[in-house]
Amino acid sequence: MTVVVLALDALDAGLVDHFDLDAVRLESGGEIETFANTQAVPYTPEVWATVATGLEPAEHGITGGGTSEWANPALDLASVVTGRLDESTRGTLGKLVRSRTGTRERIGETDRESMFDADDAVVHNWPGVHDGRPLQRAWDLMNAVAEGMPRHEFERELFGLCAQQFGWAREMLAHPVSIAGVHVHTLDAAGHAYADDEAALGRAYARVGEFVEEIVAALGEDDDLLVVSDHGMRAAFYPPDAGEKPASHSWRAYASSTADTCPDSVYDVRQWVEERAVDSDTGATGPDEDIDMPTERLRELGYLD
Repeated sequence: MTVVVLALDALDAGLVDHFDLDAVRLESGGEIETFANTQAVPYTPEVWATVATGLEPAEHGITGGGTSEWANPALDLASVVTGRLDESTRGTLGKLVRSRTGTRERIGETDRESMFDADDAVVHNWPGVHDGRPLQRAWDLMNAVAEGMPRHEFERELFGLCAQQFGWAREMLAHPVSIAGVHVHTLDAAGHAYADDEAALGRAYARVGEFVEEIVAALGEDDDLLVVSDHGMRAAFYPPDAGEKPASHSWRAYASSTADTCPDSVYDVRQWVEERAVDSDTGATGPDEDIDMPTERLRELGYLD
């Protein structure tokens, strides 16, 4: 049995209904509780680290300046000072520093235990926990759109990245894995770009829905799927958002599962996942066969030292 956790950033409970996205309406689920800490609205690295660990930001450390880490000590200290600035301002300052110094920050990673530390658990691109480079790539695409990147290039790159992440999750179902988690930033990036373009954002929701359907079709009889978001996204065309700033994070986080229950809060996700994975028989027990690698030949070819 494998529990697949699809972290669909900015999947908005209201927009799921607005676009009538049946693909993410699984056996149970709906709008769930989320939180804001350093920002006025939920902030991606803080919330996803909490989802994985079950801990408050103050406990897991991915908050304020801890959401970014720089190789340069002076820049790392400065990031602590700017940690409570809004996401847009932090992004602008980070871009300025990168252009002036050639140094790139990385998404901070907690040293606290998460659900992905369990036996046979695997994770790909999870902000605050594991390898935030794909998230940074999505952020780069959002900056490129602001600088005039054509729509066809933006969507080609964004959905290409999305396909890689969903493809990884689907492949994990073919292996002895207890928990497989992946973060997908597609709807957040599309929401910021298309908050005033109902047709374009609707197409993004539909495409992500198609990817979810592929995962559902690949599930084994004993597998479970959890779709969860950290926040939603306000849209100019969505009536409840009238008077609000479009393309800003909403509180309409969403979760849905193939099981008969679903987490009520982002704080509950880890426990929910682990309870379903604890009885998992992944078939990974016992000694593995060694791989007879032709090391001498690989050394001759320069692949090995």
